[in-house]
Amino acid sequence: MSRPGIPVGVLELAFGLPGASAISLQNGLNRLANHMRSDTSNVANKVQLPNIHLNMSRLRITSGTSEESRATGMTSKDRITLYQDQGVQLLLGRFVKGEIVELVPSFDLSQTARYPEVEEVVDGDTTAAKQLVERLWDVGIFKRKFHEKILVCPSCLSANVSNDYVCPNCNSIDIERKTLLEHTACGTIDSVDNFLIEGGLYCPKCNKELIEAGVDYQKLGAWFQCSQCGKRSDLPSPIHRCRSCGHIFTIKDTGFVNVYSYRISADAEEEFKRTFLVMRPIGATLEDFQYKVEMPGQIAGRSGALHRFDAVASKGSLELVVLDVVASEREIEETPIASLYAKVFDVSPTQTILVAIPRLSEKAKKLAALYRISVIEANDSQQAAELLKEHFGWTGLSGNEESIDDLQL
Repeated sequence: MSRPGIPVGVLELAFGLPGASAISLQNGLNRLANHMRSDTSNVANKVQLPNIHLNMSRLRITSGTSEESRATGMTSKDRITLYQDQGVQLLLGRFVKGEIVELVPSFDLSQTARYPEVEEVVDGDTTAAKQLVERLWDVGIFKRKFHEKILVCPSCLSANVSNDYVCPNCNSIDIERKTLLEHTACGTIDSVDNFLIEGGLYCPKCNKELIEAGVDYQKLGAWFQCSQCGKRSDLPSPIHRCRSCGHIFTIKDTGFVNVYSYRISADAEEEFKRTFLVMRPIGATLEDFQYKVEMPGQIAGRSGALHRFDAVASKGSLELVVLDVVASEREIEETPIASLYAKVFDVSPTQTILVAIPRLSEKAKKLAALYRISVIEANDSQQAAELLKEHFGWTGLSGNEESIDDLQL
């Protein structure tokens, strides 16, 4: 018995196409299938599918995110590689559990900024922690927010910098702030030092004791006096001095470092849950059956298009299993079935599996049966892995399953 082609209604559902465009796509797929049966060589160059704009937001609902990460050319593959790192798994796991909401930097004189939660997963290495945070931001796993701007030495980039004031005449740091007092009665104006005698205030000119501020005397202001050259000035000159290398510099030469706080992006959190938390037990089960597993995996179809699945498992060139996972808080409808079948139609795997968490609707089950898609319904990924073991133990992969090549359109 041959499998049926893809009905117009399913194409409308899977790709979000209006009726006319769905019919046009179906005609193109019919031509493709007929061509495959007659000549499977160089299909991409010989068959021209209709030029239809697809609704990508509806096209892919089960295999993670296609969102580009930062403007650095990083791809989902770069993120997947990072997800395999044990330290990254521990760190992102704490985000997923809600133990960490935001990585807030703490100031450090030698390191500028530190991220203690990250240091815990890299054996306390502060430099490695900062590098990991930058890497996670580079690939789009983290999003960041400006936290503060830190002044650093332009020579050695140390944040251990003092803010000093020096004499504008000789650049000596040995300056003192002097307060001016005026004796109200006789009008004498002098430094407060010259009024101080044995803990009291006495006019240096008339020797009268000054008791009440605002009545006997008043403060007129202050000046700065250099203990080295003796010069007075209204304002000293500000400078910065690096305590690490001794370099002295002014505001014109000052270096600044932006420091950021970080959160996990919503897309990366979902991708991490899918590729690591959800897919790990499923991938382990496939490996137990001696499959080479890629999660996620991509396969080039006969049309030349690349199709992505949550897992691609292979044994040489004889067996190819593709698997998608879809999770929802309620019954899952037909859309994931249609999306999956639209891909496998072009790929022709040995077996197609859809893991539904928690379950499919009755209509979705009928559609899956119609397109020979094996369905595993489970409450979580661990149960799905156990049911997957039973599935392989029961059916095996003998190569007797009908291929997509047998489609009668």
